[in-house]
Amino acid sequence: MDSSLTLDNIASFREAYQKDEKAKIVSNAVTSCGIGKALVDLSRNRKLPTVFSIDLDCGKVTNQKRSGRCWMFAGLNVLRKKLIDTLGIADIELSQAYLQFYDKLEKGNFFLEKILERSTEDIASRENVFLLDSALGDGGHWAMFVSLVRKYGIVPSYAMPDTAVSCDTGELNVLLSKVLKRDAFKLRECAKKKGTKEARKLKERMLSDYYRVLSVCLGLPPKDFVFEYRDKEKNFHREERMTPLAFYEKHIGTTLAEYVPLSHVPLAGWKKNVRYAAPLVNNVLGGEPVVFFATDMKTIKQGAIASLKENEPLWFAADVGEQSLRKEGVLDASLYDYESVFGIDLLHDKGKRLDMRIAHCSHAMCLTGVNIDDEGKPDRWKVENSWGKENGFDGFYVMSDEWFTDNVFQVIVNRKYLPKKVVESYDGSKLVEVDPYNTLF
Repeated sequence: MDSSLTLDNIASFREAYQKDEKAKIVSNAVTSCGIGKALVDLSRNRKLPTVFSIDLDCGKVTNQKRSGRCWMFAGLNVLRKKLIDTLGIADIELSQAYLQFYDKLEKGNFFLEKILERSTEDIASRENVFLLDSALGDGGHWAMFVSLVRKYGIVPSYAMPDTAVSCDTGELNVLLSKVLKRDAFKLRECAKKKGTKEARKLKERMLSDYYRVLSVCLGLPPKDFVFEYRDKEKNFHREERMTPLAFYEKHIGTTLAEYVPLSHVPLAGWKKNVRYAAPLVNNVLGGEPVVFFATDMKTIKQGAIASLKENEPLWFAADVGEQSLRKEGVLDASLYDYESVFGIDLLHDKGKRLDMRIAHCSHAMCLTGVNIDDEGKPDRWKVENSWGKENGFDGFYVMSDEWFTDNVFQVIVNRKYLPKKVVESYDGSKLVEVDPYNTLF
């Protein structure tokens, strides 16, 4: 074939298609049902029972609704497990709106500061374009969650409940993005004409206006609150008024620095036992760097199983849209049969899918269970999602071990559940700063 597509080429394509005896049958199925329903192998559901040899009680499933706060929901769901166990509470939900407020505020400051740092660069430079295109999304990473909790603490959901805007963030994000980009323009002009010192004074006034928008839409975050709850025996408890940070330190007390971001990310050029971070991806300026510590999948699964055996759920990030059924709550590597329907084989290698921008680190959830087979190996995992109880089995998903291998990129594991050599490798590893343009960031 020459470089151009010719009419003869198209004629040969048509002839080959018309000779395919299966084409009409599969075309009827696809055009009637849609691609997804025609491709899915529903028999896979029967091979993934929703019972697990290790199954944690983590409370009721939460619902992020029409927002991209999965990473925040997953982080708070990990923390609330300790409240459920230590206080004997049947169920409790921690306020996502509270952290969402400060995440938006910190992202605004981070964005304006990075724009200010590049005020002498062309606005069309690649880094400036990246900042402008990702000015204020909902998404985030474990390290960003850690920075927020360390700085602002946490509160129960009743102390700052969700609003119509916090649950459906499309309009808010558009508004805040426009505000920030307007401010970025003014900040660059001020820095050029009056210098950085005056520009930072202007930035403070901008953030004050920005804070007002957030307060109108999300409500004012509580400075303190009274903690009231009933335990599993229906006994009522009330504690003295305390700040969100004091509440976290008293009732959670988890040293978040003890968690290791184990990552299986076989990108071209990335090496094992190296910490990779993108400085342009974060929320809290000066906070925890967003790190992927490259390791192997065996280490990740062993650490996850050790944690679950000790009754601790785990935050993890994956490509949730790949080989998944949202309503049924199934994540399985063999769900969709492209070969039988289309006669094609897609790219399966995990690293190559990342390099070619096919695979995405798109969603964060919690591991809350695992099934260990007779040979002592995991064959399926229980996943706590944040899409409400209407999806999956009461909001939980079942994930095949093969899907874990193919589509999970990061699991956050407490170092006490990891072999000494893994911890030493992490602590002694080199931090390599990379551009934020791959699909992990």
